[in-house]
Amino acid sequence: MKYKCERINGPFGRCYQLGSCKVMVTVDKGREHLSISHKNRYPRWDEIKQARYELLDREKCYAMYLPPEEDYVNAHNNCFHLWEVKERV
Repeated sequence: MKYKCERINGPFGRCYQLGSCKVMVTVDKGREHLSISHKNRYPRWDEIKQARYELLDREKCYAMYLPPEEDYVNAHNNCFHLWEVKERV
């Protein structure tokens, strides 16, 4: 299902409402970063995919990383992050 993606005011970066998900796009250490969250559940794959292709550069690669456990931070239980991958696999 495709949702309408609307720009909303946010504290920093570009913020959007995508259906019932909130999406924020920022740049951190020279890499684009997209976070997508939902109040009551994990974002579904179709929501993540739509946000990625509507809001990020289609020519770049993005990935969901799981860092070493000691570096893992979880500020929001229902949030996923996509990071720009500079090197192509």
